[in-house]
Amino acid sequence: MIRAAIAFIVLVISTLIGPQPTRSQDWSPPQDSVLNATRVIDTYFSLLDSGDPERAFQMMDDAAKASISVTAFAEQSDEFHSRSGPLLQRRLLKFTWLKDPADAPLPGIYVAVDIATKFEKIDRHCGYVALYQKPSGGAFHVMRAESNFIDNAAAMKMAKFELDKAWAELSRNCPASR
Repeated sequence: MIRAAIAFIVLVISTLIGPQPTRSQDWSPPQDSVLNATRVIDTYFSLLDSGDPERAFQMMDDAAKASISVTAFAEQSDEFHSRSGPLLQRRLLKFTWLKDPADAPLPGIYVAVDIATKFEKIDRHCGYVALYQKPSGGAFHVMRAESNFIDNAAAMKMAKFELDKAWAELSRNCPASR
């Protein structure tokens, strides 16, 4: 079975499409936090889509920057763009908010945003972006982004049951996208 699935630090998206995302019951943020987090996501992925991964890299928190070089980050972004083709649709599916979670590495506000997208060459794509804001406030920073997909070329080589099984396995990492 041919299976194309890559978990990137990069999740490439440029426009907000879809209904108003749902919010977690874990903690209800003020409306300005929702707007700020949404703007950070939009700016981050707009930079990636416009071919400026170096500036997108600067939006990451220090721990994320320490895990990958800017050169490797840019190469992954370029590789994904060549594989995916242009973005056709993005949906922000769910915002999960946490404030000062006990198991977090640092106190502050955390938000995980489940996302589903379609690209010219990838119909099956989901992932999430995790943002962090210090307790003192300020900008949200990208902590992590994950992308799970099967490109259309690989999907065409699979039997339907193999494709359905492969996608069910991958999309388990993005439960709100199913």
